[in-house]
Amino acid sequence: STNASAESFNAKIKAFRSQFRGVGDINFFLFRLTKLFA
Repeated sequence: STNASAESFNAKIKAFRSQFRGVGDINFFLFRLTKLFA
């Protein structure tokens, strides 16, 4: 087994974070992550 799923998930988070470059509200950012990927 590989960690490909973890790597792709990490890449999605990085892309999402670059989309919202000036995220000031960390709680909202985590909320959006859980809504998108949970």
